[in-house]
Amino acid sequence: MRDVTQGRLLLILSVLTMIAYFYALFLVDPKAEFLGISIRQWALIIPVLIVVYLFLFVVAWIGWAMATTPPSISLSKEEPSQEEGEGGDSEEDEEG
Repeated sequence: MRDVTQGRLLLILSVLTMIAYFYALFLVDPKAEFLGISIRQWALIIPVLIVVYLFLFVVAWIGWAMATTPPSISLSKEEPSQEEGEGGDSEEDEEG
């Protein structure tokens, strides 16, 4: 699909979802139930559940990335050679 077609499809689906959400939250009979819970309550529960799961997914992804990333190379091994070079430079400066 082209980008324009995908954009139009996303626009249409989001507007239809907004209409369905508004209908479920405000216009459905308050006595209408699904699995013993009113439709209005489902309209609040589902988005909250999705947001919480997305947050936890991001946290899990960060944890996985931290757990599987190899440790970085320590710079402490390079420091003694730099200190020796600096000491040699300072002695040469004093002599010269």
